Amino acid sequence: MSNSIAVNKWLKMAKDDDVVVDPSNINHEAIENMWCFSPLEDEAPTINAEDIVDFISQVIEDRRRKLRDKEMLFYCWHDFQCSQLRFSLVSRSHGRLPFGCELSETKELSIIANRVVNEDWRNDDHMQDALEQEHGQQRFALQVFVTNVP
Repeated sequence: MSNSIAVNKWLKMAKDDDVVVDPSNINHEAIENMWCFSPLEDEAPTINAEDIVDFISQVIEDRRRKLRDKEMLFYCWHDFQCSQLRFSLVSRSHGRLPFGCELSETKELSIIANRVVNEDWRNDDHMQDALEQEHGQQRFALQVFVTNVP
């Protein structure tokens, strides 16, 4: 359990959710299985990157128990424009994730956790920082944590 009340609340909500499996429609799966999290202003200082890693790890384990015989991909990313941590699941048979942009996949959940907590939720100047970075980059690639479930 996390020391953050917000993260513990998120975990309870996410664990109670059912998973939609629809190998014929990647968008249906992605939308129905998506969760979005963003702390209230007074909650942000109580959340650290380790809390997020633990939270997502527990969600993954819960999904593995629920999907013992289903082959799916769990993926997690930081939606900077919405200031949200997001995750979802799609069937592995699709052979891809449902994004329309270039992706940079990682197996390191801490990369996503650090980005959302330290570069966004705890950074008052995050919008200005993002604009400055965007102008300096030639191509954008969304960083996405991906793992097999089960």
